Amino acid sequence: MLHILKSYIKFLYHSKNEHGVHSPFVFDLVTKCFYDKTKYPEYSLLKNNSKRARLFFRIIRYFKPKTILEIGNPTELDTNLFSSEIISIEDFEKNKLSKNDKIFDLVYFNQNESQKTSIAYFELLLPTVANDSVWIINDIHKSNENGNTWEIIKNHPKIKVTIDAFHFGMVFFRAEQEKEHFVIRF
Repeated sequence: MLHILKSYIKFLYHSKNEHGVHSPFVFDLVTKCFYDKTKYPEYSLLKNNSKRARLFFRIIRYFKPKTILEIGNPTELDTNLFSSEIISIEDFEKNKLSKNDKIFDLVYFNQNESQKTSIAYFELLLPTVANDSVWIINDIHKSNENGNTWEIIKNHPKIKVTIDAFHFGMVFFRAEQEKEHFVIRF
């Protein structure tokens, strides 16, 4: 618990809102998705109508992914509200992923695996990204190991943009953008 409290204080110190964001791509995401105050009728259909579930709904609505991969417990993303093709993997099914030639528009990592397993997933999935793919990694500050895994991922050369939203991180592969890391509160 002390680790999470220290991480949160550090997060608050470094975080910005939309006024501290100078990337047009991230500014649009923050203002049109993160801070969107629209009361969508679909909110009433969410299994878990929490602030976080509504945010994930808006993220999927914003990016309109054709293909979604969920790794771990499929509890956060209420993907049944979208027409996306969804693949869910609850265990480390390396064979299933390695035989896959699909490009995933959105990948959601919702597992509490070891750093070694998380990095293995990351490396295994790198060939499945497109320029506009987005990855959401849950619980990036839950433990020291999760924090270290987040640092390894965000510093990978293929990663161009990351957003630390404390409870989760977002990773983007946009080749046209300079490498930038954002810490955003909402």
